[in-house]
Amino acid sequence: MKLRRNKEHALAANPACRALTLLAAAALLPTSALAMELTSPSFDDGGRIPDRHALRGLGCLGQNVSPALDWRDAPEATKSFAVTMFDPDAPTGSGWWHWVLVNIPADATGLAEGARPGTAIATRTDFGMAGYGGPCPPV
Repeated sequence: MKLRRNKEHALAANPACRALTLLAAAALLPTSALAMELTSPSFDDGGRIPDRHALRGLGCLGQNVSPALDWRDAPEATKSFAVTMFDPDAPTGSGWWHWVLVNIPADATGLAEGARPGTAIATRTDFGMAGYGGPCPPV
């Protein structure tokens, strides 16, 4: 999944708010971690995020369902995964955290839409609550 810069709007339509990052939560990641690949069947690479994954609330009419994610080629020493979604261009001056999910089991190879594995922990975001808070792309 390529993340492209979009200067048209702070909460641009980029499927992953330009900063969806999959991190292996191991103490030291081996060089092989660079080969890890993240994709999503929920939206097209470089395309507009579907309303299903956009925010519902604050004037936005999405359904606020977290996107499905698939990953492969994680390092063998991986102990768990974390998914973060950060928008550095939000009109706040400091960006906006949309999603932080940690303690995803090391044997996981992805997340289904709206899913959170039993041991995973959703932390508080800039919406003031734990869990996924989608972007609000312009019309």
